[in-house]
Amino acid sequence: MGNGPLIPGMHEFDRPRSGWPRWLTWIVVGSGVILAVIVLAGFAGGVGPLRALGQTTVVLDAVGYRPTADDTVIQVAVTLPPSGLCRDDEIRAIAFERSNRIEVDTDVTRSRSSSCPVTSIGGDVRWVDVQLDNPLGTRTVIRTTDRGPVPLVGGAV
Repeated sequence: MGNGPLIPGMHEFDRPRSGWPRWLTWIVVGSGVILAVIVLAGFAGGVGPLRALGQTTVVLDAVGYRPTADDTVIQVAVTLPPSGLCRDDEIRAIAFERSNRIEVDTDVTRSRSSSCPVTSIGGDVRWVDVQLDNPLGTRTVIRTTDRGPVPLVGGAV
């Protein structure tokens, strides 16, 4: 009897390979690396689709408002944070309009990795434009943080 394979061209112990195909493993590993890079870039650099991970937000107090020449825009005065502002800080004011009142939410967003010299340009109050869906009219403006009224300061700009 011979010592060769039972079927010519095939080894005796050949069997189908078990496990994932090699190309599927590369796709899973590659996707994991890309996801890790996106998360790290969002957290460390404040860039990309996950940039909110790399930013901090500080709530600001609205201390006054004034109407503008456009009746669907008001300006809201916000107090600057005790740490001051950097050039790339973004002050944001959002209006939630109800039937008889306008609720104003204000905050400042900055990068976690920001190491700029802090400046307080223009005193401790900054005016921010807020776009309204409907004209201001006789509606009351209030803060969302404590539900307190925001006083009218001056007239139209």
